[in-house]
Amino acid sequence: MAFEPRAPGSDAERRAARHLKERLEALGRDAEIEPMEVRARYELVHLVHVLAAIAGSILLVVSPLAGTILLLITAVSLYLDLTASFELVRRLTPRRASQNVISREDGGRPGTLVLVAHYDAGRTGAPFGRRLSEVRARIGTRIRRPIGAFEAVWWSVAVLLACGVLRLIGISITPVVVVQFVATVVLIVAVPLIADIAFSGTVPGANDNASGVATALRLAERYGDDLDHFDLWVLLTGAGEGPLLGMRNWVRSNRRSLDAARTAFVCIDEVGAGTVRYVSKEGFALAYPFHPALIDCCRQIEQEDEAENRYGARSLVSRSASDAFVARRAGFPAVTITSRNALDYVPRHHLPADAPDRIDADSLDRAYRFCSELIELIDERIGPDLERDEAAGFEEDYS
Repeated sequence: MAFEPRAPGSDAERRAARHLKERLEALGRDAEIEPMEVRARYELVHLVHVLAAIAGSILLVVSPLAGTILLLITAVSLYLDLTASFELVRRLTPRRASQNVISREDGGRPGTLVLVAHYDAGRTGAPFGRRLSEVRARIGTRIRRPIGAFEAVWWSVAVLLACGVLRLIGISITPVVVVQFVATVVLIVAVPLIADIAFSGTVPGANDNASGVATALRLAERYGDDLDHFDLWVLLTGAGEGPLLGMRNWVRSNRRSLDAARTAFVCIDEVGAGTVRYVSKEGFALAYPFHPALIDCCRQIEQEDEAENRYGARSLVSRSASDAFVARRAGFPAVTITSRNALDYVPRHHLPADAPDRIDADSLDRAYRFCSELIELIDERIGPDLERDEAAGFEEDYS
């Protein structure tokens, strides 16, 4: 596919969608483009949240009740947006046309396995700088907990809300004042960082996420109409850097027609650099666990590969979110396959250097072969249970 900047809602994104539809049809598959409207300027959304939280913190000093109310509204809006639940502040931002590309398979099999990858590209900006990303990764490795790029914003708003509640009940001792001051400073520092994203350009997006799209197409060519128990669908989402807006729209439109006990999602995201990771939990605000049956399949592949170490695979907890997160929140079995370096972060993520000549062919091949084993194992282990009418399918293991 073309590597021109494919910002969500742009003409380049629309051209990429038409190209992908043609690629799927060239594989002998039916494919269609599903249009939608999105509000993809997430950096403007979070800039409003941060400014509102700073105003709320200042207001706490003169009117704890008014400040707490403003902080509560801000925290709820931010949480709902980060968890792909509902849009409040986002409704104030511009709308653009985007589209998903969907290729369904109707072989009459009892299950449906959906390969998902977003095909748009994101903006760069100071929060994605190489040094800052590496520092976060090193600290995360040391404390054994990953640190998301926007996690400090969420927790600062949550802390300020807690300080507001304490002030409301008459607790305004020095520790509360200090904590409030520190959280406010963090948000003040975040303002120029987030604003920088708004004024920055769109990256080429070779790894994020043309690599995932290419792998999904390759898997569709290999396993289309070839599984015993699952029809294989391909869903290439637009406005994935919104974030997750194409997937939100698609799940909202299709969730009632899909059986959560017989439908699973495998998301392929940024697989062009590093070794394989399967995501066990992810989320911008709170990390939600993925389906245990799918994680068990990934773990089995990892264990069987210990001697040969072809994939370097291991589990990963992510403080960002992929399209699989939306499916998971909607009650569907889902898992994300990605690639990371030794520090478990993606080199050149949202940087201009995310170009085609930086893609590692060996990494692409590792991800393809891991996903191939995963698809076959899902078909082999879970598929037979779907043949029985009384089987609960994925619901048996879902938690």
